[in-house]
Amino acid sequence: MRRRNNMYLESYHPQLAKDISGFYLQSQDRQFTKTPAENIKLAELDAERCPTLVYNDDQQCIAFFTLHFGAGVKPYSTNEHAVFFRSFSVDSRYRNLGIGTAVIQALPQYIREHFPTVTEIYLAVNDTNDKAQRLYERCDYHYCGENELEGKRVYILKQIIA
Repeated sequence: MRRRNNMYLESYHPQLAKDISGFYLQSQDRQFTKTPAENIKLAELDAERCPTLVYNDDQQCIAFFTLHFGAGVKPYSTNEHAVFFRSFSVDSRYRNLGIGTAVIQALPQYIREHFPTVTEIYLAVNDTNDKAQRLYERCDYHYCGENELEGKRVYILKQIIA
């Protein structure tokens, strides 16, 4: 567990299943991301995926993301020490409180602590998701190309955390 800015990040394990049951995404969010439950099912079939829950001080799950190693990052990098940050979402009831920024800023330290061999973080952001693009750019992610992910055009961004 890592506390920062009144929140903490925790790798998912089955005892936390109840914590995502009330996670709320609006219908328009579904154009950009899968739900935490969908991501956890994918991780159950793929050991290279590490779903991660973000909690506030009231122990409510307020955000979610998956770190995808190996094959997950290969389409974007040849670096064996890179990770793909995917399916980031903030529960709709907790938006516009700075949580997204706080999570993105806490991510490099969390990765250094739990995955010390990782030197780069890659992510894909939908070309139509202007708000997320601005968030990542403010948090030192840099454009490194375009690709297609699940049939949608995305910008590939990266941050070096060595």
